[in-house]
Amino acid sequence: MVRERISIVLCIAGCLLLIAMPAAAQVADTLQHQVEEDIERALEDFDDEETDLDPEEFVQYLQDLAANPLNINRATFDELEQIPGMNSRLARAIIEHRRQQPFESVDDLTDVQGIGPATLDRFRPYIRVGGTAELFRDMITTPRYWVQNSRFEVITRYQSILEDQAGYIVEDPDQTRYLGDQGRYYQRFNYRSNYLSLNLTQTKNAGEQIEGSTGFPFTSGHFSVRNVGLIQQIVIGDFGLFFGQGLTLWTGMAFGKGREIRRAAYRTERGVRPFQSSDRFNYQRGAAFTIGETLQLSGFYSNRPHSASIIEGDSVRFPTRAPQFRTTSELDRKNNINKELYGGRLLFRSDYGQIGVTGYRTEFDHYIVRGGGLHQQYDFEGYSTSGLGADFRLFLGDLIWFGEFSRSENGGWGMVSGLDYPLGDQTDISFAYRNYQQDFQSIFGSGFGEVSGQPGNEEGLYAGISHDATDNLSFSAYFDRFRFPGPRFGTRSPTEGYDWLGLVEYQFSRNKEVYVLVRNRIRENDYAVQDDLGRTVYVMGEDQRGSIRTQFDYQVHPRLRLRSRVEFLRAKDAGADFETGMLLFQDFRWLATEDLRVDARITMFQTESFTSRVFQFENDLLYVMANPALFDRGQRQYILVRYQPFDFLDLYAKYGITYYENRQTVGSGLDESIGNTRSNFGVQARIQF
Repeated sequence: MVRERISIVLCIAGCLLLIAMPAAAQVADTLQHQVEEDIERALEDFDDEETDLDPEEFVQYLQDLAANPLNINRATFDELEQIPGMNSRLARAIIEHRRQQPFESVDDLTDVQGIGPATLDRFRPYIRVGGTAELFRDMITTPRYWVQNSRFEVITRYQSILEDQAGYIVEDPDQTRYLGDQGRYYQRFNYRSNYLSLNLTQTKNAGEQIEGSTGFPFTSGHFSVRNVGLIQQIVIGDFGLFFGQGLTLWTGMAFGKGREIRRAAYRTERGVRPFQSSDRFNYQRGAAFTIGETLQLSGFYSNRPHSASIIEGDSVRFPTRAPQFRTTSELDRKNNINKELYGGRLLFRSDYGQIGVTGYRTEFDHYIVRGGGLHQQYDFEGYSTSGLGADFRLFLGDLIWFGEFSRSENGGWGMVSGLDYPLGDQTDISFAYRNYQQDFQSIFGSGFGEVSGQPGNEEGLYAGISHDATDNLSFSAYFDRFRFPGPRFGTRSPTEGYDWLGLVEYQFSRNKEVYVLVRNRIRENDYAVQDDLGRTVYVMGEDQRGSIRTQFDYQVHPRLRLRSRVEFLRAKDAGADFETGMLLFQDFRWLATEDLRVDARITMFQTESFTSRVFQFENDLLYVMANPALFDRGQRQYILVRYQPFDFLDLYAKYGITYYENRQTVGSGLDESIGNTRSNFGVQARIQF
């Protein structure tokens, strides 16, 4: 009955075309749609089975960038490069243009060589036009200097799976069970102006307990000052570090291989940044700063607890990257070790590029023991370690050469270097070579590569090209060849593989666009067989995964946008036969009034197993990442409502349900529920002043 009701609601909503939508709402929706498209470009194939990185910080970063657009008359080169779709050549051209003539409107960007209407639309959500200077004396003579463009924001969120899961209904006190309820709670208090930022974030995951009114399992906060004279950033509390090309210090996610060909291998440095997401691992706690302009100095000190599995006595495993405190055993490990981190960075900038040096040392109060797997034989072990890296970005005419070399205390090293070169105004090509030794121990790095997260045990060569044939037609492609010199997870010997992607995008008009994406990846892997004597032996084979996707976006009415996708996939594990997968969805966004927006989707999927799983990026509550992997056979439907009854209040609600046609249970272990459905519900309120 619920299934039929949801389908009826979606069909009725799709037919409601009776209310005219104000032009301002149309513009706001277009900008929001572009932000969502940029997030999807970066994360549409994100697979949490293959990485420990949490994408929430990245999602929140882009959403915050859209909420606080850059002043194109004052933004630095690095700030401009952080705009999705921006490259170094265009950032330099913008700076050169404004030196001669400041921009009077955002539309003036089309006067910059290489920026046409389509490119400007890509940038529009993240930019604004403001004055070219502020007087330093205003810090003292103008009381409101510190609170210019102030915004105070409060967010509270609740999410839950609605089916009863095994971990919550265990009655035997001797059996493992979740201590808390199924709800996920999130609250955030944030104040921001042009120069100040204060933040408090608190979360509780499903299964965790809240002790009293303030006893959230995770709490994060900071106070920061930025862009005041020579002070680029000062943070007290929780912060992140994003230096160079990510080999030495990069505490979070970055763009990688995908539809964003122009910046796949290149890291856009963000330096010291206040931390305000709910990622429980990728942040530091203490104090950090960056001062200077042409010559910049950064320093940081962090002292914070982590959670780790105890081996014996003083010995523990490396800290858990996604700690949760749902059961008694997990709670016993909460914050049971301590980590101290300190270091600095020196950066020299000029019109010809920049050169930087980064170093750190970290110490644990317990002895870290590496795992016993073949792929872990070169992992960090001990009480302390350090890292030192040098990076560069040079402008050689239109050619941009970038790279970083990093060395860990044990003598292992890693390097990445690349070129970005425009062949005229319509074509960009890029190359990048990476070589991370087996014993390279970059425990705080996130370098470009086939394997997300800490760089190590990998060598590869990447080549990409992007060509705008006309204002409406573009082509992109990349090819990446890689090898793993030593065993990785699931293998016993060196392996190799390759990955390629081809993309065609065509915009019929401002309201109609289509793309076709083809991708294929082959990676060697071990699989077990029985020999003639009945013994288990391991043989080298290939994992393969190839897909073709077509997506069509069309604005059929000023207040109704439709999106259709068809994707076919063919995949296999080493030693197994090929499997097929299919995904088909119809998505719509209905702008009922200036204050009410409805997003909904009906998805059908069919795969033979988890191997042939398919992904779909979903619209969700603000700052929430939703990119579920769908497998087996079934349907998924969701509806997301955003209502703004007052200028200062945004209300969100989402209900989603997945039906499996060939299951009697969903999930496994303590997360298992009886039945063939898995439904989720979430509500969120945001207050802004």
